[in-house]
Amino acid sequence: MKYEVTVTGIGDFVLPFMRTRESVIIFDKNVPYEYENMVVAHTKAEVKADIVVGDTLHLADRSYTVTAVGDEAMKTLREHGHCTIVFTGKDAVEQPGQIMVKGDGVPRFMVGDIIRFE
Repeated sequence: MKYEVTVTGIGDFVLPFMRTRESVIIFDKNVPYEYENMVVAHTKAEVKADIVVGDTLHLADRSYTVTAVGDEAMKTLREHGHCTIVFTGKDAVEQPGQIMVKGDGVPRFMVGDIIRFE
């Protein structure tokens, strides 16, 4: 296991953002106030190893394969529990803080769900 956190909050705009952009922004529970409505907040945790292409992301009851990792994604994940997870399965990121994944569509989040990379 490289990184595992528990969802603690879901912003009001998360669902519309997931529908239109096929992505979700995650942030540890110290999310800045101005971003609270746009993110899935989660517990703090240590990144035990870099997330790389081919790793598996488990979200609630779904699994995804990592297809690309942006240059800044590991830095922001370590510092703030922050990255943007994009569910399009593309093999290149569009922004440096993104982690691209492919799998069983866009998930739904509930408080208490586990987000785990391995």
